[in-house]
Amino acid sequence: MSATMAVMLPPSRISQFLSDRAVQDGAFAALIVLARIPANLGTAGAAAGLALMCLYAALRIDQCREALLRCRWQLAYPIVALVSIAWAVQPLVTGRAAVQMAVTAFAGLLLSQAVRPRAVLAGLFCAFAGYTVISFLVGHTRPDGVTEAPALFGLGGEAKNYFADSAATGALLALAMLAASLERRAFGWAAGLAGIAVVCILATEQARSAGAVASLALGGALLVLLLALRMRSLALKAGAAAVLVAGLCLGAVFFEQLLEIVQQLSSKDAGLTGRGYLWYRAQFIIAERPWLGTGYFGFWTPTNPDAVGLWRHFDIRQEGTAFSFHNSYIQTIVETGYLGLAVLVGTWLAGTLALLRRFVLTRSLPTCFWLAYLTMELSKSPVEPIRPAALVAPTVMLFAALGFGWFPAARAPESA
Repeated sequence: MSATMAVMLPPSRISQFLSDRAVQDGAFAALIVLARIPANLGTAGAAAGLALMCLYAALRIDQCREALLRCRWQLAYPIVALVSIAWAVQPLVTGRAAVQMAVTAFAGLLLSQAVRPRAVLAGLFCAFAGYTVISFLVGHTRPDGVTEAPALFGLGGEAKNYFADSAATGALLALAMLAASLERRAFGWAAGLAGIAVVCILATEQARSAGAVASLALGGALLVLLLALRMRSLALKAGAAAVLVAGLCLGAVFFEQLLEIVQQLSSKDAGLTGRGYLWYRAQFIIAERPWLGTGYFGFWTPTNPDAVGLWRHFDIRQEGTAFSFHNSYIQTIVETGYLGLAVLVGTWLAGTLALLRRFVLTRSLPTCFWLAYLTMELSKSPVEPIRPAALVAPTVMLFAALGFGWFPAARAPESA
């Protein structure tokens, strides 16, 4: 009798809420990145993040097929990383890192094809903005390596550049959520989101990362512009997309001059806190294996004398370090050669153009956000390691942005 009554009873509101596919997508997006933001979670956080990625894929078999079909070109660099096992100096290290990176990249592509993109953005907002606000309120600081001024770092103890990137991402997500609230005339929510955006911007500035502040200013300005234009005519948006492409090309051509301006405004030294020496040494390392590199993630290992020498030069403890050449392109050439660089840049261009096409054809708020996010991240690529990495939140975000350009443009505007 009780079993019959249980079947007849309507499902509770909580169970209905939790069974909603959009809620699940947002929750997985939040939990996956949140497991990988705090540095002090270590191996436990990596294991939790990997388990969540695999569970999400197992629950979204249909979405996996769509991601593989629509975003297949974005899997090119993960495939290069996996193939580099064949010529890697450290095959076991390369193999483990390449598999983990491929899973991380696919998790991002999977999120990019969620049926309700705004739900994914809401989940990401909760993770990034929530973590940033809590870190800001706790207020842990360390002396900045250049000016010795107190630099804010994350609650999880991650490096200032990594925390600044998380805070900037939270600020950009808060601006996107603010626009969505104003669209719905939810002015109370909008006021709260504006406050959160301000806190995230302050946290980015107090982390003392000049690159993060400059890239957030660029990404935030672009997001506001794209949101203002998204309801306009196709011709106007096509013109804006062409201007954006031209602006990005000019930025690449005059990057050194722009970098000097950022250095002056932020009181950074001309050597970019050691980057100049790193890039000088990289020239000799690249010359040894120019076309294929050392294998993905195969350089910064304790068994590599070149890596140990650089660690000692910068007085860095080598065990477990996440050190890099602080340049996405140099790091890529060192690890996967000019072949890997060509594939990586090609997939970035394809993803960017797909997002621009989607911006022109739709009135999609998520498209505006992902374009602004991609611009924010790639603008740092010459001075920071913005590239596919294993089990880190920025890689999930990067591939979600690159994959969203292939999300069907025929979907309803409120969903896409």
